[in-house]
Amino acid sequence: MSEEAPPPGASPDDVARRPSSVRAVTSVTGLVAAAWFALDQVTKALAVATLEAQRTVVDLGIFDLRLHRNPNGAFSIPGLFPGLFVVVTVAVVVLVVRALPRTDRLSLAVAYGLVTGGALGNVTDRILRTPGFPDGAVVDFIDFRWWPIFNVADMGIVVGALLIAGLMTVVDREQREAALAESPPAGPDAEHAGADRDHAARD
Repeated sequence: MSEEAPPPGASPDDVARRPSSVRAVTSVTGLVAAAWFALDQVTKALAVATLEAQRTVVDLGIFDLRLHRNPNGAFSIPGLFPGLFVVVTVAVVVLVVRALPRTDRLSLAVAYGLVTGGALGNVTDRILRTPGFPDGAVVDFIDFRWWPIFNVADMGIVVGALLIAGLMTVVDREQREAALAESPPAGPDAEHAGADRDHAARD
């Protein structure tokens, strides 16, 4: 059965909340999150299996593969209670779930998925890796030498957050432009419009 077309004059928010849009955005977010989470966990397992066993550093030119067990935050940011990152991850997932029904942009869905998959990837390390929840050390292995060592989950979090910030700026600008386009004319045009309505009423 085909989807019912939106009624004339429906706002972008009304269209965004249609079930078909919500399902599409939710599906894309879930698929991207699952794929990024899986990629993160697979690459971490490979890093532990190869780099730790051989205790080697793989030089790939512009960056190295170097195993590092990180008890801190993303990009090895120190000084915070490790359990806080679990709380932050839960908050991120809740915010994403609440935001999904309010957009029909698949680009935002991809960004939400990257952030969610990355956050879940790192919190899984916090829960399952030594020394255990909530102090489990996150596996990092990508080293650009001039930047703290990070992992695939960190990449998803940062890239997704940047995409969300940029896309929300675009959405905000489009909404302002749409509001201006729908607002009644001002000045002489408004006076003419009012006069036309008065003439029509008298007729």
